[in-house]
Amino acid sequence: MATEDERYRNSSQFRLWSYSPKALKELREKTNNLAQQQIIPRLAADALPEFLTTDEEIQLVKFFTVELLRAAEFLDLPTEIRATAAIFLRRFYITNSVMTYPPDDLLKTCIFFGCKAENFYYRLNKLADALPNTTSEQILAGEFLLCQGMRFAFDVRHPFRALEGAILELRNRLPDEEKRIQAAHGQARHILKFSSILTDVYFHFTPSQIMLAALLISDPGLANELIPTTGIDSAIREKIISTIEQCKTMLQQEPPENMNQYSTASDTIKVIKRLRKKLRKCRDPDRADLVALQKARREQAMNKPKPSNGGQMLADAAVFGDAESREAKRRKLEAANDMFGPALG
Repeated sequence: MATEDERYRNSSQFRLWSYSPKALKELREKTNNLAQQQIIPRLAADALPEFLTTDEEIQLVKFFTVELLRAAEFLDLPTEIRATAAIFLRRFYITNSVMTYPPDDLLKTCIFFGCKAENFYYRLNKLADALPNTTSEQILAGEFLLCQGMRFAFDVRHPFRALEGAILELRNRLPDEEKRIQAAHGQARHILKFSSILTDVYFHFTPSQIMLAALLISDPGLANELIPTTGIDSAIREKIISTIEQCKTMLQQEPPENMNQYSTASDTIKVIKRLRKKLRKCRDPDRADLVALQKARREQAMNKPKPSNGGQMLADAAVFGDAESREAKRRKLEAANDMFGPALG
């Protein structure tokens, strides 16, 4: 029977959305630079605006992730759906820039698509009516863009289920520590509902590692109770502890208390206000309106002349590649041992 670790390593989350910190940083920088290169020719201004830096984009993505979580809470959506929608948004803005596609519109699409991905029915018109200044057309306009940006990988593995299993195990081992376990359980859930979403832990660690790191913050003694001490090589145990400590450090960068700071702390509000003003000046004018962009692409597709049989074959080859080009791509991918960063260990 496959272990939980083996099952996770076969998931699209591990294969497509796991990076080393260095690889993730480089990819974000590449996305930022590419966005600037694409936007510059489209700007009509004589003098170029100051573009957002990679770090400033990260700050804005965090802000809009908090806005998404607030909207999802207002809609009374279950915890896992809130988390799925937020991870969709964060995945999208790794290979897409906030200067290219508007995050205040994409977050609404993420909420709706997160409901669909988790098989939670939420009527489109009801969602549009519940969110201010929102139409059904606006929500749907970014759906295909979102799917492309996520590489059509909709499976999100969360640490919540792992936490529930850990709590059951602790109750079996420590029947006299119910009050302590209950307190750690509540605190760990708060951390997983916010800190794990706002930081990059989903891109670097497994759900079980994230869960143990949250429990380590909540109650180190209980977390250590779950780390095996016998029947395991000491070097492997040290590696496990080191990995969980790294995850813990990352989670502590965004404690749950920060949720309110994004809307109430004057310093944070001032920074976000400045960045949003900067974004308005440097955003892609051709992609700022997703509804108009979708309409333009539909019209372009409708007006495109239909190819003959030979043309159809050429068109198919352009989209899917002919046999020779596909084989060359396959060999190239197989040669790239570190395509999405090293193993999580």
